[in-house]
This record gives sequence, C-alpha cells and structure tokens, in this order.
Amino acid sequence: MRDRKFCHGRAVFLLSAIFLMALPLLLGGCALTESGGKLALEELPGQEARLAGVFVTSEPIVPDPPELEFNSRGEIMVKDRGPEKIYGSFAGYDEGNAVVTFPGLEGYGVYTLTAPEDETHAATGDKYTVCDFPFANLNYYVSDQKNSIEADLYVSAERFIHYYFNPVYQQADGQIYLLVGSGLSSDSFSDGQRFSHSISESVSYQSSKEQSQRTQEYTVNIIGSNLPQETELLLMNEENQMLERYTQAQLEELSDAGASLTLPEGASYLILRQAKAGKEHDSRTLFDQSAEYVEYMAPAENEILYYRHLGLVWP
Repeated sequence: MRDRKFCHGRAVFLLSAIFLMALPLLLGGCALTESGGKLALEELPGQEARLAGVFVTSEPIVPDPPELEFNSRGEIMVKDRGPEKIYGSFAGYDEGNAVVTFPGLEGYGVYTLTAPEDETHAATGDKYTVCDFPFANLNYYVSDQKNSIEADLYVSAERFIHYYFNPVYQQADGQIYLLVGSGLSSDSFSDGQRFSHSISESVSYQSSKEQSQRTQEYTVNIIGSNLPQETELLLMNEENQMLERYTQAQLEELSDAGASLTLPEGASYLILRQAKAGKEHDSRTLFDQSAEYVEYMAPAENEILYYRHLGLVWP
C-alpha cells in the first residue's frame, strides 16, 4: 500500500520524531482527550473506522442539544447517543479547493484518505496524504510502529489565537465524519511564536505469535507571522544595478496564472523585499541563479497567510 502526498507548500520527510508543546483546552462534551490522546475504536458505534485526519476551525463546534426521555419511574433522563458524528464528503483533487467538506462548517484539514475515483484518478485503494490550502510544510514520518503527519498553519500575529482541532475518521466504506475536538487559545501572540496540537490513535493487532501496535498521529502547528504590507522583487545584474522591478500586483498576477518569470539577459540575482506590520526594517531575501523559484508569504482571508511560489527561468 503506497502513500501519496499532495499539499500546498513544501513537503519533506522527517528523519526523527518532533516533540512539540501541546496546549489543550478541553471543551464541554468533547470526545477527544488531551493533545496526543487516544480515541479508541471501540468508543465509536457502528461500522469500523480509523483516524484519518484533523479538521481545524476557529470557532467551536456546538453539539446538538441532548435528547431527553422518561424512564420507567417517570424520571427525565438524558438519552446516550454516543459521540456525535458530523458527516462530510470528499470534494476532489483540485488544488485550491477543500479536500473534504463538512456542511455548515468552515475550516482547514489534513488527511490520509482512501479517495474515490474521479475523472483523472482511479480508486486503487491507496491512501492519499492531502491537506487544504493554506497549510504549508507538510512533514511525513513513517516507521513500523507509527505514522506521523505534521503541517504548519501561518496566522497573523496581531490577532487573538483561538483554534479547535477536530478528529476526522474514515469508515471502511469510505464515508468520512468528524467528532467534536478540543482546542487552544492565547491572548498574546508574536511573530515566530508557535503553538502545537496533536491527535493520535493507537490500534493493537494480534497475530498467532505476537501482539503489535500501530499509531497514527496528526500534528498542526499554529505559527504567528507579521502580515506583509508590501512585496516587491528586484532583478539585479553583476554590477549590483537594478534591471527591473516587479510589484506585488505583478507577482500575484504571474502566480495566479501559474506562469514562470522569464528573467532578462544580464540578470545575476534577485532580491525579494517585504515590508511587514510591526517591523521597523523591511525583510530582504536573496535568490541566486541556483534558485528554481521564488517563495514568499502572502495574506489570505481571515488573516491566514500562505506561501506563494513563482517559477524562474534564468537566461
């Protein structure tokens, strides 16, 4: 069984496990334990399901009110419905679109899914590791005992941090659903600061000779960043003279079109300049002729940031 990885941003293999600070804030009625906790399969009624991802929201998911019933003595009792499942559907492979959608919920997810067939992909039974825009830096670690997937979500350092991490499950028939999870919050956030939250599940297997255990884990890092206010790219020659200047609007137009930037004769290196909120000095990044693309952070909706990539064609 192969794992395929698709994600906006960069993907690298981890050589060692990454241990990060977890700050759980448990909500009333949550089915998830503290960060890194296990949600056992036997707690899930119905068809067998496996932990298949995490769906991150900025608002808590409010469970439906409990059902009440009368017992034989006429007393009002709360009917035990078990963990409330919110069903979703696979939305497709198109980049820029949500991979999985949950009706009425807004958020971003990281998943390992057995995806259905569509016009360009066959339903082979392979598991696809995918993440929604605007996750970045997808890290994937595999061993005999553990699969660990980690991704970064960059947000404005000027906002109040309040995020919720909801475990996503996939049944044997491919149906996807989530359970209400736990969250973290902070009223103090700065550029470069990060919070981390993990969700994991361990399943034991019994063979004729021995018992083994395998763990699936998802970690999301919420990273603060000052919002870029202005971005420009300077094309320089060997004499350190500027040949051309590309504004932020021009860069975004090229990036949106999926086009590469063809550099003029005499171009020796590039300087990417960004002015950021709260920073006295602009940041400058140098790209020499070994660079295949320019990469920089840009703001999206809801004060989320994401990586823009612009391919380069050197003379």
